[in-house]
Amino acid sequence: MSIAFVFASKDDKAEGHITPYMTDPANLDYDTYFLCSETKEKVLKKDVDLDLEALDDYDIVCLVGAEPLKYVLGMTGVTKYNGVQIQSKYFPLMHPRMTTFKPQYIPEIQKAMNKIELAAEGNLNVTINEKYYEFIETEEAFAPLLAKLIASKVIVVDIETSSLSPRRGNILGVAFSTKAHEGYYVSAELIKKHKDTLHQLFLETTCVFHNAKFDMSFLKYEYGFDFPYFDDTMLLHYCLEEAVGTHGLKPLALRFTDLGDYERALDDYKKTFARKNKIKLADFNYGMLPTEILAPYACKDGDGTFQLYNKFQPLVVNSDRFSSLYDTILKPATIALLKLEANGGPISMDKLNSLIDSYQIDIDECLEEISMNPAIDRFEKLNSKTFNPNSVNQLREVFFNILAHRPIKKTDTGAWSVDKEVLGMLDDPLAAAVLDLREKRKMLGTYLSNIANGVDKDSRLRSSFNIHGTTSGRLSSSGVLNYQNIPRDNKDIKKIFTAREGYQIVQCDLKTAEVYYAAVLSGDKFLQQAFVDKVDFHSYIAKSIFKLDCPADEVKYKYPDHRQWAKAITFGIMYQAGPAKIAETANVSFEEAKKFIAEYFRNARELKKFIQRSNDFIEANHYIYAHFNRKRRLPEAGSENKGVAKHAVRSGVNFLVQSVASDVNLYGVIDCMDWIEENNLNELIIPFTVVHDSIVVEVHDSQIDNWVTNSRELVQRDRGLSIPNCPIGLDYEIGPSWGDLRDYK
Repeated sequence: MSIAFVFASKDDKAEGHITPYMTDPANLDYDTYFLCSETKEKVLKKDVDLDLEALDDYDIVCLVGAEPLKYVLGMTGVTKYNGVQIQSKYFPLMHPRMTTFKPQYIPEIQKAMNKIELAAEGNLNVTINEKYYEFIETEEAFAPLLAKLIASKVIVVDIETSSLSPRRGNILGVAFSTKAHEGYYVSAELIKKHKDTLHQLFLETTCVFHNAKFDMSFLKYEYGFDFPYFDDTMLLHYCLEEAVGTHGLKPLALRFTDLGDYERALDDYKKTFARKNKIKLADFNYGMLPTEILAPYACKDGDGTFQLYNKFQPLVVNSDRFSSLYDTILKPATIALLKLEANGGPISMDKLNSLIDSYQIDIDECLEEISMNPAIDRFEKLNSKTFNPNSVNQLREVFFNILAHRPIKKTDTGAWSVDKEVLGMLDDPLAAAVLDLREKRKMLGTYLSNIANGVDKDSRLRSSFNIHGTTSGRLSSSGVLNYQNIPRDNKDIKKIFTAREGYQIVQCDLKTAEVYYAAVLSGDKFLQQAFVDKVDFHSYIAKSIFKLDCPADEVKYKYPDHRQWAKAITFGIMYQAGPAKIAETANVSFEEAKKFIAEYFRNARELKKFIQRSNDFIEANHYIYAHFNRKRRLPEAGSENKGVAKHAVRSGVNFLVQSVASDVNLYGVIDCMDWIEENNLNELIIPFTVVHDSIVVEVHDSQIDNWVTNSRELVQRDRGLSIPNCPIGLDYEIGPSWGDLRDYK
């Protein structure tokens, strides 16, 4: 077979990039082409001078990197399509030079090259199994399906909806599958008509979802369905491969099933529909799809989920570590967060609307201040146009040409930067006004307007919490509000979350969680003593390493700078920062930082040994397990680039501590939600968000003491990782709103 490899631009080492991944380079005869005959770091459309018709006569065309995929096939996502056979002859391939910084791609590139070699030999036997898909909208067709479902031990359930929120859309239909390569899409009308029978079925049968929390939230809200026995192929895959962004159904189906890129045709339809009907693509929903398109697509979702289940479930079940993570954390957390998301946070619409008006006034005042600046007046006279503070080019002209400020740093493209850091260093009232404008617009656009548009009719704000969104296990947020990204130094947003009359907002925080668990994991008695003595940890460290002449509980007031230095040094040491970084963070000299680190480790010797043991293990194995059986794969630790390798090792050690802190908090959420349910307190104690190491709850006045007492016991429950007789500390705060909290006594 004739083969061509297409690279982005002229590169004398092009063939050298791919030959290391060939089983036998001498047996693969191929020609090399370049989109651009010149050597360019990034190839744009105008740079392409290759006559693409030259590729027509080849049996196999390998597109190496993002640009060839884009300009030859008009597609994006080379990582997604790596090694996938497209239009019978094209094989996208991630550029192997990426492995210098991301060694985790080496196996994927090797697999892709193996497929290309098999295709070249005529031995790429891709088995496409015969499929049976059916759209069911009549009683006659539904009866045999129902009998099949009742007889099955495992059922895939997948819904199609008109919205991402059950309170803002509805279920269009439900896809079922009882084995791989089949799918049945049932109309919503039939589901509603037979909901009692189906509910009983779901109560007795293992139901498999992909992203169970999403599907179950809709099915619970619309039909009242419960699923006591469920599996989730998304979370099964998360156990096996924790990398962020790899858990979507369509990319996984592309990698692990025989369904191919079945979403692409749907994407093309959506784009055409949006263009013809003059709507934004973001406003498209599946309710706009005709049944003849939606039904087979939904059936493929069900089929794909079953195929993934067959691949992932045995791998997790047969691993003690993964099965423990899946059964004791991920699945229970799904149920707990499902309830928490349904609760939503209480929003004061009066405060929200008032705050929106206030920010708009601030924005108008910022714009007026900017427009009155003499430099802006000069810009507008020179250019005969109104100044736009959103224009990076115009900002550069004003600050570096008209005002003649010295440029500080460049962007990735080589232009002078006018980012937040640069403007903050200019010491100019105009720069301050532009920064203020940016902040106010971000608060109004990113937060307040989204909240106003996202509040449900019951004045509660509901967002999603993702169990699979980080490699460490920390929860991430998505939807109307990303709770994890709320600015810490601005309480305006939190003040909108106001308890109803007769209720209070109560926040529970794990105290110095990462330091506590570092002390436990390392077994370091010096660090543990601070918690045993119940003193402020950073004051304790400051007194020890700086030899301060007062009790630890007085350091915060007598030596605040030393306490801050101790805090910076502690986290610097935990995250393996060097003396230079610690000196910068703690605002001390390099020599002082070296001295402080040495003194720290003279006291915390077991911590130093723990860090070194962990480093050695990661360097040797390129992975590590945390206490609760999360696995962190770190192929970058084997990179030839020492900087990349060291960063991977450091992140692995950080993971050991961060994952434990987040999982302890998540265990607390799970147990607290169960306790609320068991005691029929759902209307009186209403958890609505989890932010980092905090649990935030709306509590009826009559239940505040009850909540604090019991949640303290549940969150501090010994998970096999505590200082003897000294559980992790908890701080409780209480107030009428989330932004107006005081210490709970």
